[in-house]
Amino acid sequence: MTDRYFETEDGQATIVKLFHGDDLASTSEYLMHILFDKGKREQLFCQFLTYETNVDYDWFNLYYSQEMTRISKKHKSYYSPPALGKLAKQLVDVARTDGDTEATKRNLGATHYDIGAGTGQLTVTAWDANRRKHSPFDYKPSMYFYVAEELKQEGKPSRSLPFLLFNYLIRGMDGVVIAGDSLTRSISQVYFIQQPEDDHLGFSSLNVMPRTPDTMKAFDVRTWIDKPVEHIEDKDMPQFIVNELIGTKQPEQAEEQADKQLNIYKKRLNIIRNMAKSNDDKEFDGKLTESDKALVDFLDVLMPGFAQFEMEKNKERQCLANKRQATLKLK
Repeated sequence: MTDRYFETEDGQATIVKLFHGDDLASTSEYLMHILFDKGKREQLFCQFLTYETNVDYDWFNLYYSQEMTRISKKHKSYYSPPALGKLAKQLVDVARTDGDTEATKRNLGATHYDIGAGTGQLTVTAWDANRRKHSPFDYKPSMYFYVAEELKQEGKPSRSLPFLLFNYLIRGMDGVVIAGDSLTRSISQVYFIQQPEDDHLGFSSLNVMPRTPDTMKAFDVRTWIDKPVEHIEDKDMPQFIVNELIGTKQPEQAEEQADKQLNIYKKRLNIIRNMAKSNDDKEFDGKLTESDKALVDFLDVLMPGFAQFEMEKNKERQCLANKRQATLKLK
């Protein structure tokens, strides 16, 4: 007996029923389509939660492995067990970072980094362990940032990717899913996922990173494959980031301290990738580093007008810095 509903025969049948498919190809295709419609996606999440509220395991691992076993027997292809996935992660890290297996994880600012993630079994396990370190009153999704990579070949659908994204989104996780080849860095899409209210009881939103030079640099993309997907759900800076970084929990106070907007986008920069300099203790002179500029451009995609706002604020900061410099010379 198991208390994991989706690992029972009834649970397996329920997955097929809710995904309106009769094999892995059809269920995966249906799910990928639904994920890009927020209303239908969250309705589907609620349907799943009526059958199972235990989210501490990957609901799809057994279903996916059994389906891949059937495919293996029919087409002579093989499903990679989790142990082989762990080994592949270590080999990829070494190949990409000259032997420093933690470098990639640090560069992305990731709490957990999962190469060959499949449907997300290891990531879900890490997420569950991390949230249990806190009480339900203290835990916030923004405390952790999960990065996963899953194979996506050009012109071919990834059967596991929709289930991986589902696992992130239904659990209210913050992180990035990179679909492509982890060795050659030929990438199809970079999915940026976050819980916009920082509410562990809420679902996450789904965004696809634009194909800019800054995105390529941040996520080590060497070439793009497949057609770009344009999909952004978070068009405004999450209010919880504003509140935390200006030291207030009152949303109405945010506008009164707009001069601290610089710290807000530096915080977001560190979440996406550790690209910003650690100069919080130094007085800001109004000059932007290249990495600062990169993130301003990124945020301007999510929030049109952000770059113009920052340009005006930086003129004010530069003016104040010049005045302070002139005063010091007089002394």
